[in-house]
Amino acid sequence: MEPLNLSLDEIEGLDYSRFVSLIDERNRCSGGVKTVHEVIVNSGINRKSNVLEIGCNTGFTSINLAYLSGCDVTGIDINERSLELSRQYAQRNNLENKVNFLHENAEALSFPDETFDLVWASNVTSFLKNKNSAISEYLRVLRTGGTLTIIPIYYIKNPPIELVSEVSRAIGNKIGIYTKHYWKKLFEGVSETSDVPLELYYERDFVYEDVKGRIDTLIDTILDKPHMVVMSNTQKEAVWKRAKYFYNLFNENLELCGYSIFLYQKRKEKDEKELFLTKKVEDD
Repeated sequence: MEPLNLSLDEIEGLDYSRFVSLIDERNRCSGGVKTVHEVIVNSGINRKSNVLEIGCNTGFTSINLAYLSGCDVTGIDINERSLELSRQYAQRNNLENKVNFLHENAEALSFPDETFDLVWASNVTSFLKNKNSAISEYLRVLRTGGTLTIIPIYYIKNPPIELVSEVSRAIGNKIGIYTKHYWKKLFEGVSETSDVPLELYYERDFVYEDVKGRIDTLIDTILDKPHMVVMSNTQKEAVWKRAKYFYNLFNENLELCGYSIFLYQKRKEKDEKELFLTKKVEDD
């Protein structure tokens, strides 16, 4: 997408997916690089590991997995523009030999069984029509003993239907009113029906902060990017207005949300449930 060729109406009509391509936003996973580091530490992946990222978007997670652990990463997406930006990102960081980006459908992966040591699905499953098929594919290509990483976003407060509808229109994809329980039940349910045992060995919950006061500064930073400064002033104003709309909308929505880091290990056989449960002792 060439910024100089866009009319004001086209800029104002962009959904968030196409807007991200326009501004070359990294589109970080929830928690950003700290989440990537947390997963690496708790999953034990290293320079010998082979990792698959489902829905790599513009490459942030794939690149940082390689940077922080030295692992080999394959990032997949169905958006060719996002893949192009991801490859450019890898080249700028001298990681093109460690990270590969491919056009793939998450519901019908081309990889052989038991290929990857870690499959990173973050929140992408939210946007897939056939979630069960996609999860079955995640499990198929994950080696036994490997880790399935999911980082779903979910509602912790009831959202107004109008807000959910507006967010759906903004991102160009219908979102559901999901809970944390829904996501655990979904993944563990597919594990049961497909007879691929999963053991949840790491779980941590987060909530989102109100970032309204940071939005204007972020937009100014975006407009300072080399490919954006060449736009006309009227185009920049349109981009600024569109960005402000998206970020205010998402901030309002995320104030009602939380997310979790779930790490599941693929097992050969199902283990029995624990009877005696424990909880962490919090410091005073």
